[in-house]
Amino acid sequence: MNRKKIITGIVIVIGIYLAFRFLLPIVLPFVIAGLVSILYYPFLRRLYRNSDIWKGKRKKWLLVLSVVLFYVVILLLVCWLGSYLFGQGQSIWLNFPFYQARIMCFLKNCCCQMDTFFRMKDGASFAYIESMMSKVDEDTVSTLLPKVTTYSVQMAGMIFGVVFEIIITVMATFFMIQDYEEIREKMLQSRWGRNICNVIAKCKDTLKTYVRAQGLIMVLDGIVCTLAFLLIRQPYAWVLGPLVALVDALPVLGAGLILWPCMAILLFMGEAGKAAIILLTYLACLLIRQITEPRMIGSKVGMRPLYTIFSMYVGFRLFGVFGFLLGPVGVLIGKELFQAAFHTDMCSE
Repeated sequence: MNRKKIITGIVIVIGIYLAFRFLLPIVLPFVIAGLVSILYYPFLRRLYRNSDIWKGKRKKWLLVLSVVLFYVVILLLVCWLGSYLFGQGQSIWLNFPFYQARIMCFLKNCCCQMDTFFRMKDGASFAYIESMMSKVDEDTVSTLLPKVTTYSVQMAGMIFGVVFEIIITVMATFFMIQDYEEIREKMLQSRWGRNICNVIAKCKDTLKTYVRAQGLIMVLDGIVCTLAFLLIRQPYAWVLGPLVALVDALPVLGAGLILWPCMAILLFMGEAGKAAIILLTYLACLLIRQITEPRMIGSKVGMRPLYTIFSMYVGFRLFGVFGFLLGPVGVLIGKELFQAAFHTDMCSE
């Protein structure tokens, strides 16, 4: 690889990083609108291409209705999920005294064993824990009210900003879908426009493949974890199972963030059989992800599994949770830009 290719590769990497870091948060509503348009418009075209409405003047109103219906369905799903989680949280809050009593009993038993093992006065370690907990409660009460007041003002501003961005996203989606064919034709008339369309098409396939793969993994993990929690008679199995599947999608953390503490608590409570079930569940989740993710994503995206995992990890470290998706997309964009400049093939099988 000569010096020109090295310099071009470095410029592409820096450009993608700066675009994701500084430009993407500013134009995020339009990026979301563009993604929805690219994925949604071909579906609408296939659905209504033989209809007179699609060819007539009422096509505009059909597109308006379709865009509104799309976002209404998304909003209803989010509201349903939020309502379900709120109900489960309310149930946990109402039963909190019961769980608190069980935790205190568990801590007291552990402290008694520590007192016996270290030959301390009976109740010494538990008394120390009680004093620490009372101090934490006092500090929490004294600092909670000012923080609640400050966060309530910030939350009001965040809610207004989110609502405003949602409105902009819906409007941008409609106008992009309305002018989809015209925008595409103008872009295909120039060389750079064709390259951009090629990159967009690759990113579209990447997004569909990634969402399909992660969705399949999350469904399998959710089923396995929910069945495991039902098997050990966990009252919140229908919440913990999907939650473990969601957390398992995060790199570094994984399902162990929830399953390992559950297993440790069960062992301390003398429930070795239930702890063994949780351990097998963790191994099953690990096996599902290790087998499915690299092959299903890497083979269809056109990158080796090692590059796929590396890009996900680097994206997560640089941009947080959303970087888990931005990593492979950034690598693919860089690959396509490099190919457009030098007509070479990188990271392919």
